[in-house]
Amino acid sequence: MCLADKENMPIFAVNLQSLNQNVAWVSHILGTQKQITMKNNRFFWVCLLMAAFLFTNASPIMAGKKADMRVAYVLKNMGISRDLQGKLKPLLVSYLADKKAAEKQYEDMKDKLKGSIDNGTLTEKQAQALLNAKWTAAEKELAVKRQYETKFKTVLSAKKTYLCFDLLNDKKSKVMGTDKNNKDED
Repeated sequence: MCLADKENMPIFAVNLQSLNQNVAWVSHILGTQKQITMKNNRFFWVCLLMAAFLFTNASPIMAGKKADMRVAYVLKNMGISRDLQGKLKPLLVSYLADKKAAEKQYEDMKDKLKGSIDNGTLTEKQAQALLNAKWTAAEKELAVKRQYETKFKTVLSAKKTYLCFDLLNDKKSKVMGTDKNNKDED
């Protein structure tokens, strides 16, 4: 609905008027005698708003897996054509899987010793084993990054490859859109 048609009517009022028309139509379709309003049927409104939110904001970012969210984030922010996105997506998925595999041994050991780490009862031997696993994981991760640099460059320029790795390293809160310090740089 165009705001110019409503002569300085607030956006909220225009949206409510439009929403009330839709609710009246839905109540007519459902065959209810009573008009649905916010006061007498909050559950309906909550469900309607949730459904509207889900259908209007459905995107790859809403995907369940962390890797899928990260891939969608990178593709969204790369500024490349759909054709290049189609070529890059399988590489990104593969990269994230290989990177996770490189970190697995260290992450498993860290999870196993989480209680000792949290309680401060980590022994010298356990700490040294964690350090060794961390350095091994870092070496494996670097090898994966170098391998995928070459693969990414078959699809992207060196500049875009750098941007891709930069976006892949963004923190989780920025990827999920919950980072308060995240300012759009357009």
